[in-house]
Amino acid sequence: MERTVLIGGEAGEGIKEAANLLGKLLVSLGYSVFTYHDYPSLIRGGHNFSTVRFSNEPVEAPEVMADIIVALDTKSVKRHKSHAKEKTLWIVEQQVEGVEGIRIPFKKIAKGVLRSSAIFGALVRALKLPQEEGLEVLRELSAFEENREIFLTAYRASQEVEELIEAEGVKGDYISGSEAVALGAVDGGLELYVAYPMTPASPVLHFLAKHKKEFGIKVVQPENEIGAINMALGAAFAGGRAMTGTSGGGFALMCESLSLSGMSETPVVIYEAQRGAPSTGVPTYTEQADLLFVLNAGHGDFPKIVLAPSNPRECYQFTRLAMNLAWKYQVPVVVLSSKSVAESYFTQEIERGRLVEEPLTYDSKGEYRRYEITESGISPLAFPGTKGVVVKGNSYEHDPFGITTEEPKVIEEMKLKRERKRKTIEEELSFSELAVSTGGDRSSKRAIVTWGENWGVCCEVGEELGFKVVKPNFLEPFPKERVREELSGCSQVIAVELSASGQFEKLLRCYGIEVTDRLRKLTTRPFFKGELLELLKRRER
Repeated sequence: MERTVLIGGEAGEGIKEAANLLGKLLVSLGYSVFTYHDYPSLIRGGHNFSTVRFSNEPVEAPEVMADIIVALDTKSVKRHKSHAKEKTLWIVEQQVEGVEGIRIPFKKIAKGVLRSSAIFGALVRALKLPQEEGLEVLRELSAFEENREIFLTAYRASQEVEELIEAEGVKGDYISGSEAVALGAVDGGLELYVAYPMTPASPVLHFLAKHKKEFGIKVVQPENEIGAINMALGAAFAGGRAMTGTSGGGFALMCESLSLSGMSETPVVIYEAQRGAPSTGVPTYTEQADLLFVLNAGHGDFPKIVLAPSNPRECYQFTRLAMNLAWKYQVPVVVLSSKSVAESYFTQEIERGRLVEEPLTYDSKGEYRRYEITESGISPLAFPGTKGVVVKGNSYEHDPFGITTEEPKVIEEMKLKRERKRKTIEEELSFSELAVSTGGDRSSKRAIVTWGENWGVCCEVGEELGFKVVKPNFLEPFPKERVREELSGCSQVIAVELSASGQFEKLLRCYGIEVTDRLRKLTTRPFFKGELLELLKRRER
């Protein structure tokens, strides 16, 4: 059993909140849920819609063809007629010619506000979901009594349409990628989060600010992204685990300080949530076109690590890992996500646990050398205030003590030291079980190779059509041998990505990995399941 509910209307009408209320109720009843939010960069007006896809089996991909469509205005009816199936149920604010369904006066019931509880009440009745459980979910809203009255009025005005198949008890929480990034950072030892708001990275800032006392952390919003990364670097120099977050435009501003991190060997974690680009681009939609920019960001040679999660479980794992890798290797680490991972809600079971690995620190023996030449390329850390130690951090090329130099031999030695560190990172991370994921039909000789947000939809479609799905999670250092091994023997390899120029395919080619075909979507919307199914079927005709 699988159903998709679509809710459409103007911004400010409670669409997103109604979808999340429904999603939380369904998860509490044991269904697997994937919620996708589609909205323009407007506070009010325009057109918003959210889809809640749910099943008694795991789902991890968006779908836009709906079994129930809630349309709060005539524009929504016209806009979503193409998303209706043959037997789609319409729930409408006002009757529209050619569309038959349940008419509910949401505006009147909600008295012009609190419309999310009215939408939620109508859907609970239509799907024959338990009313009491619905009211329990509603308690998270302020003004509960007023919302309760509106919920019950809309519930009574609706009609029972379908009794769902009993859920099989899919385990997990209703969680977004942003919330999981925040939790992963906290469990990785986060002490300070510094960020300037930029969609779609802002939810991490908001979540951490809301829970900062509970987590025992500091959260700061400075004047811009340049200030954000420099504050994070300053905190790290003083010994505090710090992280910043942004999207592509903000990351562009951070690039000079990214190189400062590389030269001074100061650890920092940067969360980069991609949106439609370039420039201001399409702020509230998704894309995968920051890939090569992030991999090549910063001037000069220095090692960095780039991790790319696809769902909340990975957002949690990879961000917690990033906090530890940054400090272990004293390098910048980028967690590269996108809008559809950051702002969609999944049913995911996440095993939380604090993991804070101590970095290599000065052992108080002998004279302290901040940039000591070592075989691994990793030098011992000491922090201001350490007794008997002069702590230096230098953006200029320097000798092992941290003193500025322009001597050719010393410059060469320090560059070789940083390159040995790069090699150490590459060798150690290549053994990680997290480096590459495989899914779909793992025995197939036909493969989809993808990254980031496309993972869930590619796996679901791969299982149905008989494709193996391969996804590198570590993009720098790139697990080339593992990817080659997973694709060996495949007669057909299709690269799936959200980039007009095929940036992911270019990255594969850098490591001698060739594909036989490609699917690229350029609309700044994710691949929907039905859409990807049809596109791959056409390749077979």
